[in-house]
Amino acid sequence: MVIFMKKALRQILKMIVQNLVLPVAYFIFCVQKVKPGVVILADGHCTKRPERMEALFEELQKRNYEVIEWYVDFQAIPYVKAMIKMLSFMKLYARANYVVISDNFLPVSSCKKRKATFVIQLWHGCGAFKKFGYDTQDDIPADYIGHVFKNYDLVPVSGPKSIEPFTSAMRLEEGVCQPIGVSATDVYFDESYNRSCVEAFYEKYPETKGKRILLWAPTFRGNAANPTLCGEDEISVLKEKLGPSWCVLTKYHPHMEVKGSKSSTDIPTERLLPVIDVLVTDYSSIIFPYAIYDKPAIFYAPDLSAYWTKRGFYLDYESLPGEVCKNAQEILDAIAKAEVSFDGESMRTFYEAYMSGCDGSATKRIVDIMDTKRYRS
Repeated sequence: MVIFMKKALRQILKMIVQNLVLPVAYFIFCVQKVKPGVVILADGHCTKRPERMEALFEELQKRNYEVIEWYVDFQAIPYVKAMIKMLSFMKLYARANYVVISDNFLPVSSCKKRKATFVIQLWHGCGAFKKFGYDTQDDIPADYIGHVFKNYDLVPVSGPKSIEPFTSAMRLEEGVCQPIGVSATDVYFDESYNRSCVEAFYEKYPETKGKRILLWAPTFRGNAANPTLCGEDEISVLKEKLGPSWCVLTKYHPHMEVKGSKSSTDIPTERLLPVIDVLVTDYSSIIFPYAIYDKPAIFYAPDLSAYWTKRGFYLDYESLPGEVCKNAQEILDAIAKAEVSFDGESMRTFYEAYMSGCDGSATKRIVDIMDTKRYRS
């Protein structure tokens, strides 16, 4: 009862800050004019620039934008300190020409923003796999007051098939989602980047040279505040049965890491994609950028029926470019089959359907749009 009351009180406090304190602060800070060409890169889940913002940061630097970086991990600091940080963001937000985020970031959506401020949501994944946002009951609390994705002017997506799902999940107006590609995927088309990933991996894990590399990268179940995992025991069995000629890596979703599940490597998932030979995943959007590399994928989904019923998908799960498995033996059989005859055609078809906007130039297209939205005082 006490725990329930504390949670309820925290949610009430959060709504007061979100719907009263931050909008009032923004209104006050709007007494000053918007500064042309000023870009804020903001994230509320980390303390340094997310790798998915790197390419955009570099392109903005080349074009002489004034970039202000604002990063804080709200989960790691007391609520009072978090509120003070949010107020500091609102001061910057009120004068910014552009704001770029790459995940849920509620301060951006807390007020009615100025028309001169252009908000870009890079998001943190490609494609449209499992339902999210307002299309599922797991993502947004029923007692949340407001619009989580309010004020977005541009959401670059990986291909035409992502427009409708993102527009629906984020409750956006038509035209906000544009299939111009995901900035973070540009590096995957850079051979020097791919080479550096491979070299860095074997420098860190020299004992894996000559071995086949398998990555298990599952998404979490439930909501972000209370995530759970499925299938760990079978992966342990898989690792044992594959034997010493294979290296099995595990990479958990950041929400699971926060809850104490530790990945077997601290190398970012995106830097593992050029290295691995086989990807085993479930309902994770990691399959979309992985499709760029045209390598075997296996879908380990022991709870497929329950997950489908509870959350649902934007695509036909059975048509994914890889075997759908429910236990370690089925994964082993799928690996053996892929080693003999990998069906690259289905992976390429999948890429064309969901990733055609990603070609190594997405970042330039995003900043080209920003150039047309520059505020003139």
